[in-house]
Amino acid sequence: MIAKYAMTNSLLFDGNESEIIDRYFVPDTEIATGVAIKFNDFARNAFEDLRAIIGDADFETIIQTGGFTTDNGFLKLYKGSEGLRLYFCKKGNTIMVFAYGEFQPTRYKLYLEGVWKIN
Repeated sequence: MIAKYAMTNSLLFDGNESEIIDRYFVPDTEIATGVAIKFNDFARNAFEDLRAIIGDADFETIIQTGGFTTDNGFLKLYKGSEGLRLYFCKKGNTIMVFAYGEFQPTRYKLYLEGVWKIN
């Protein structure tokens, strides 16, 4: 069950993809995560896979509170800020959702969409 959440929609990175690979990000939200996030912590975790980890009810709550929508394509991939694909990072009982992708040719953006605490 979702205990609390904080929506941030904050831009963490805007630049060349090669520059993000070795960077660390410490989310600055009202929900303290206490961890530094690196690219590989979320890049391999497609948002759609989160449903199998936390269950349907909590997944649907995250979709609703985050205001996330699908691209209406065959795979129904979820999108966040600026239409970028969603990814997640789960550390303990904390779930961080990121929007990441190529915004313009060779220009990538990373947003922290929000942080959710699960009981």
